[in-house]
Amino acid sequence: MAAPRSRLWFPVVALLVATLVPWLLAEGVHIVIKGSQAETSLLHSFVANLRRPAAPAQSTPHDPASQMIVDIAEIEALLPMMKDNGVGLGNSPFSALKIEEASVNTQQGECLEQKPNIHKKVAYLRSNLFNPLDQMSFFVDADRTLPPELDAFLKRYAFRIVNHSTNEFGERTTLPVVDAPRVVLVAGDSVANGLIIDDAETLSSQLQTADSSRRYINLGIARAGAPDITCALERAAKRDHGAIDELVYVLCENDFDQGGKFSDPAALTEWIADFQRRESIARVTLIVSPLIYNTVPEVVRLRGHSHYNWPTFLEERTQVMEFARAKGFDVIDFVDITAAERQRGLSQFAPLALYIDHAHWSPVGVSRVVEALAERPVQRPARSSAPIERAQRGDTVTAP
Repeated sequence: MAAPRSRLWFPVVALLVATLVPWLLAEGVHIVIKGSQAETSLLHSFVANLRRPAAPAQSTPHDPASQMIVDIAEIEALLPMMKDNGVGLGNSPFSALKIEEASVNTQQGECLEQKPNIHKKVAYLRSNLFNPLDQMSFFVDADRTLPPELDAFLKRYAFRIVNHSTNEFGERTTLPVVDAPRVVLVAGDSVANGLIIDDAETLSSQLQTADSSRRYINLGIARAGAPDITCALERAAKRDHGAIDELVYVLCENDFDQGGKFSDPAALTEWIADFQRRESIARVTLIVSPLIYNTVPEVVRLRGHSHYNWPTFLEERTQVMEFARAKGFDVIDFVDITAAERQRGLSQFAPLALYIDHAHWSPVGVSRVVEALAERPVQRPARSSAPIERAQRGDTVTAP
C-alpha cells in the first residue's frame, strides 16, 4: 500500500525549514552587526563571490580592471606583512591593522589629537570590494622601506601616493612655510585636514599660497567630533592669543550624526561666537560640507548601496547656516559649489571631480572653496548676537 502523500512531502518540508530558518537568522544577525555597512545580503554576497572574476595576472595600462583589487584574498595574504611594517588600511574590515604604529591620531584625555612630527605616505587603493565611493586607504611611515611584495602591491593598486605630515604641535603641515605674526585658523575634521591629498594641496596650503601676509594653521583632525575641534581651537588660542585674524571652520554634516556636545547647531554656533569674542577675531567663516550623497544624489544614491538611505541633514544644515549668519559669520554652502560645477562642466557627473571620496574634497574641490572664500564680501564688523538670541526666545527676527 502506497504511503500517504503528506508523508512523502514531510522530509522535503523539514529540510527546507531546517535550511531556511538558520539562513534567515544569519541574515538578521548580519544586518544587525553590519548596520549601515551592510551593502548587500549574505546570499547576494555569496553569489557575487562565486561570480567574481579572478584577478588579472599582471597590470596592463590599457586595462583599468587589471589595476583594481577584485579578490580579497590578495589583501588577506599580505596582512601579516602589513602589520609587521606598520601599514594601516582605512575604510576596511581588517581590524588587525588598527595598531598604534599605523595611527595618525592619539587620545589625550577627552580630546582626540593628531600626532606630532609624523610623516606618512598615503594613497587610495583602487577597488570595489567594499564601498566604491569610500575606497580603502593605504598609509605607512614615509621613511619605511617596504618588502618587495608590499611595494609591488602599492605600485599596482594605489591611485596616487601623497604626503601627510605634521609639525611639532600635531598640526597638518601647511606649505609654503611662512613666518608671519598674524594667523588664520582653519579648523574642522578630516575635510579641513585634507585627508588623502598632499600637504601642499590642503585648504590651509592653497590659502597660504595665495596670501603670504598671514600664517595659515591647519587644525583639522581626522575622525574628530565638534568637542575635539573646539579642543584644537583652544590649544591654538593659548599659543597665538592676540594674533588670530580669522577663523575658517569646516563643518562636515556627519558631525550632526555624532550626538553629544556641540552636535546641536545652536550650541555649536554659540561656542564659535564666544570664541570669536574672547580672541577678538575679526572674521569667522563657516563652510558647511555635505557628503556626496546630498550634493549629487541623482548619481550616487544607488539602490542596495550602504549609503542609499544616508540622512539628508537638510534641517540641521539649514539651521546651522541661519544661526551662523545671525551671529555675523560668513557662510559657504558646498552644495552651491557643486551646483555651480554641474553647470560649469555641463554634466551631472561634473561635481564628482570635487570629491576624492564620499566626504573629502579633492585638490580641485579645495580650489573651488578657495575661490568661494575670495568672493566673500569686503570684511565688515561682526554683527550683534541679538537676532539669534531673539530667535531662540521665539521673537520675530528680521532676516540679516
